[in-house]
Amino acid sequence: MKFAHIADCHLGAWSRKPELQELNIKAFEYSIDKCIQENVDFILLVGDLFNTSFPTNTSLLSRVFSKLRQVKEKAIPIYLIPGSHDFSASGESILKVCEAAGFCKNLMGLLEDNQGSLKLNFFEDEGKKILITGVLGKRIGLEIDILKRLNKKEIEEKVNQENSFKIFLLHSAVSELLPEEFDSEYMKTISCKELPEGFDYYAFGHIHEPKILRDDKKIFTYSGCTFPNNFKELSHIRQGSFIIVDFNEQTKEISLREEKIKFKDVVALEITADDKTAKQVEDEIIQKINEANLADKIFTLKVSGTLRVGKISDINFEEIYKLIQNKACFSFLRNTHGLLTKEFKIQVSKAESVEEIEKEIIENSLKNIKVEEKEEKQRMINSLIKTLDKERLEDETKEAFSSRLINELLKSLDLQEKFK
Repeated sequence: MKFAHIADCHLGAWSRKPELQELNIKAFEYSIDKCIQENVDFILLVGDLFNTSFPTNTSLLSRVFSKLRQVKEKAIPIYLIPGSHDFSASGESILKVCEAAGFCKNLMGLLEDNQGSLKLNFFEDEGKKILITGVLGKRIGLEIDILKRLNKKEIEEKVNQENSFKIFLLHSAVSELLPEEFDSEYMKTISCKELPEGFDYYAFGHIHEPKILRDDKKIFTYSGCTFPNNFKELSHIRQGSFIIVDFNEQTKEISLREEKIKFKDVVALEITADDKTAKQVEDEIIQKINEANLADKIFTLKVSGTLRVGKISDINFEEIYKLIQNKACFSFLRNTHGLLTKEFKIQVSKAESVEEIEKEIIENSLKNIKVEEKEEKQRMINSLIKTLDKERLEDETKEAFSSRLINELLKSLDLQEKFK
């Protein structure tokens, strides 16, 4: 018996990056084509087939339905559960449409809530000699609470009575298989030891890196995503994957083969701004780009740290973008969320009046300004302070006061000609 374990396709993601959205769809199409080519007996889709529960991109949907129809025509059943992205509490989602069209069997209904008492039912395909159950993914890890409320003993008794190949589906974070960069302290997780025992294969989704753990006769597996779903994943994982599982019914041996999905190379550049000026950071980025081969590649640029001198806006990202375009880059993504400027520390000595304090703060803030510019900037700052200190005159309307204030501010900034 041979089957495919696929998860986290996130179809419809990358809506702001059409070229990456196309790769995302192509990755799904590739995985399905591979399943047909391998003549698998069935396909498991373990959550987040779609990026939302109600995708509206008709072009995307037509391509997905076309591919699912091909699977149906080959008489390959698809069993799926919703994930945290395409889950809908009411059950009204695109997955319901897929099931109604006969493309798949949605196993969301296996979890039965009877007045607060949770029961996990089973799906049995006698022709394939498989028994499947599991728990769908929910937002903010709510499925963890469900898992811990299940009657494990009741599930295990049912499993031990069956001679079929037994599969447990789960879209959640399992602590033993978390990548190192995940902080389980701030993430809801469950241990393999807390899951019901007796299953031959535990098919997981939610974590986008492929991970396999063999424990005695049990196999716990994350198939990985079919295409990276964000900046970090593009920089780190760089490709998609899914798993082909082979079960030898005579020897009872299970072999796993990771199928990698890669259409474009990724060049990931990380620059630290610590103890550097904005100009130094800009020069370093330009130098690295000039040295790199970006032709037809995905390029990710991450700049983090604290600038010693200058503002983030002083880094000419517009020119950097033009340089990247000239190198025929396929797609460019920039991340400057961790880029900071030094906090301005206000230190006042023994000045007594407000005017003296203001004067000292202004002088300290202009220390790094060129001498020829300092006098003009000092004049402008003093003028702004004086203008902003003004109050509304008696009988002056709010509109008149606002207009007067704006005009004086424009005059202080030498901008009155531009706003005539």
